[in-house]
Amino acid sequence: MTAERTNAPFGFEPSREFRAFHTFLAAARNHRMGPLYEQTYADYRRAGGNGGSAEDVLGVIDNLPSYQLYAWAMRHLQQFKYDHADLGVVPAVGARKSDLRQRLRDLSDEGIRTGELILDPDLDLPDYFTMTDFHQHPGGVAGNPLAGLAYEMSRAIRFKPGADSNNLYRNIFSYLPTDRDYRRMLDWGTSFGAGVRTWLEAHPGTEAHGVDLSEPCLRLAYVRARERNMTAQWRQQDVEHLSYPDGTFDVALFAFMLHEFPAARFPALFKEAARVLSQRGVFVGFELAYVEGSAFQNALQDQEGWLNDEPFMPACFKSDFQTLFREAGFSKVTIRRFDQMADNVTHSSPEIPKRQTWNIYVMEK
Repeated sequence: MTAERTNAPFGFEPSREFRAFHTFLAAARNHRMGPLYEQTYADYRRAGGNGGSAEDVLGVIDNLPSYQLYAWAMRHLQQFKYDHADLGVVPAVGARKSDLRQRLRDLSDEGIRTGELILDPDLDLPDYFTMTDFHQHPGGVAGNPLAGLAYEMSRAIRFKPGADSNNLYRNIFSYLPTDRDYRRMLDWGTSFGAGVRTWLEAHPGTEAHGVDLSEPCLRLAYVRARERNMTAQWRQQDVEHLSYPDGTFDVALFAFMLHEFPAARFPALFKEAARVLSQRGVFVGFELAYVEGSAFQNALQDQEGWLNDEPFMPACFKSDFQTLFREAGFSKVTIRRFDQMADNVTHSSPEIPKRQTWNIYVMEK
């Protein structure tokens, strides 16, 4: 479905200095994930590390200068990206806040008037959401009217110029069963709406809905869709308590969401997702996972959760998702390696554990 474009793209053009600074940070992150990771593993083995449990690994690497530098880089490169006084994403957006705030409100209020964007000022935001600055985003993605724009920029600068940052959604769509129609789609935690827009590009004429807790993200999602002549429905809701009737959607999508929930909420969250799906509906998405059989990688993955303000990550990775999804009402649960998102850093030796891996989840009713 389409609507006539009425506004120029929202946002601003970053300075050359801003782009250069974030190009440097990207190179520094690649060094951390490649050579510095390998050095940490080599030092770990030289220090007598040889598997065991994640706790055993931490007992060795905590005293290694290479790991201390690796952990420092994990924490502080992210802080530099968001918070650097002159060139961080948040200060860059904040320097233009007067104009940007008003323009975003003016553009997105059109969606409120047409009913495409429904916000809930009385929504009781869960404590786990308001008390955690996920991935070190200052104030989270709901505390500032321009938090959605800052989050969008922070994601964009992780990719090389001209790279398709939304190809991961197309990869997810490729895992959908082909023996059914997908007329109504729900983006479960839509953020600034990239999943919805990518869906509509691939499935024009279908009905797409995006739900999220964050008003700033939803306002931006509506504006970005209109800039692309797309019409979708945007709702500020808690995915644990959706307002849609039973069986509303044929497919629900999630992307990199599970690790941002306390594991104790999984049963209710998955039961609600199953409820709003039709009889042959599909719940599909991707998430980070442990590298199986590697205590070294598992230990570093857990520590990255704490270092990057992702406190629910370790418990997420230890969860029995096969059982959780089946108990929520899904009759078929397929979980497998998401090869398209496998670690893109080539290590110098096959003996070095992969730094990161992903799983694709396909749940069918």
